[in-house]
Amino acid sequence: MKKTIYILVVLLLFFSCTKEIDISIPNSGSQFVVNGIIENGKKPKVLLQRNLPYFEPLNIDFNNILNTFSFVNDATITITNSYGQIDTLVNIINLGFPGLTDTWFYNYEGNMLGEEGVSYKLEISKQDTLVWAITTIPKLDPINKESLRFLYRPDDSLYCFMQLTVTDPDTIGNCYRLFSKTKPVNSDWAFDNILPKDGYDDFFISMLDNQGNYNDEYTNGLTFIAPNYKGRGFWQQWGQQEDYETDENDEVDGNSGATTGFWNVGDEVMLKFSAVDRGSWDFWASLQYNNPGGPFGAPSQANTNINGGLGVFGGSSSEQVYLIANPEVDQKFN
Repeated sequence: MKKTIYILVVLLLFFSCTKEIDISIPNSGSQFVVNGIIENGKKPKVLLQRNLPYFEPLNIDFNNILNTFSFVNDATITITNSYGQIDTLVNIINLGFPGLTDTWFYNYEGNMLGEEGVSYKLEISKQDTLVWAITTIPKLDPINKESLRFLYRPDDSLYCFMQLTVTDPDTIGNCYRLFSKTKPVNSDWAFDNILPKDGYDDFFISMLDNQGNYNDEYTNGLTFIAPNYKGRGFWQQWGQQEDYETDENDEVDGNSGATTGFWNVGDEVMLKFSAVDRGSWDFWASLQYNNPGGPFGAPSQANTNINGGLGVFGGSSSEQVYLIANPEVDQKFN
C-alpha cells in the first residue's frame, strides 16, 4: 500500500512539473499617445506619438530619432475653449526639430493662450481615428513667497533643503505639481545644452518628495509647513556629489551620506509651482507607481484622460520663483 502511494505521488509531481502554462499577454496594437498641455498665458503644446505593440521590436536609429519614437506629424489637432473659440494646431516638425517646453519636447503648437477657469477640448483625428480630452486650467492661489527658506542639512553647512508654508483653499480637490531648476555654484558646468545657455538645467525636474505631485486629500483648508528636496535629473545618479567636480565614488561629508536631494549652499534655484486639473494629476501620480519595485511586482495601468488613446492633456496655472539656496541669505522677490 505504501509503495502504491509513493508511486502515485511521484507521478503527480512529474506531470505537475511538466505541464505547459499559457500566459495571455494583451496586444492592443498601435494607439495614439498624447502628452499635451495648455498653461495660463501660454500656447497649447502637444506631443503626438504612436505606441508600439507589445511584441514589436524597438530599433533605435540615432540618425533618424524622429522615426524611432513614432512621432505622428500628419494628424489634425484642434482645441476648442469654453467660449466656443477654435484653434487648429500646427505641426512644427517641418520647421525643424521638435519644440521644447520646460520639461519635454512637442511636435504641435497652437496660438490660443490659456486662461485660468477656462475649459478646453482637445480633438485629434487622422483618417478614421479620433481621440479627445477635456481639461480646465485651475486657479493658482498666490504663493507665500515670504515663507520660502532654506535650512541646512543636519550637522552640515555645505548642503541645504527648502521649506515652505502652504495654505490650501477650503475647497476639496486642489492638485499641485512642484519643480525646480538649478544653477550650480561650485562649477561653470551644468546640464545646459539647449538655449538659452543660462547655466540652469535644461529641464525642470520634479521635486524629490512624492515626485512633486501633491493634492489636498488630507490637508484641505489647512496651513502647514512642508520640507522639499531637490529632485534628480535623468543625468544624475543617487549619491553623486552635486558640485560635479568630485569623483562620484569619493566619500561625501565623512559619514553623513549622499547629497542627492540637497542643494549646495549658494546654488541659484528656479522653482515652478503649478496648479493642475485633477485628470492630469491622476495621470502623473499613477505614473509614479506604475513600475513595480521588484521582479514580482505587477505594473499598474496609468490613468489616462485621453478618450480613445493614451496619455494626458492637462490644464496648468504656474508661477516661477527665483531663490538663492543659502540659509543665511534674505531672499529678494520682485
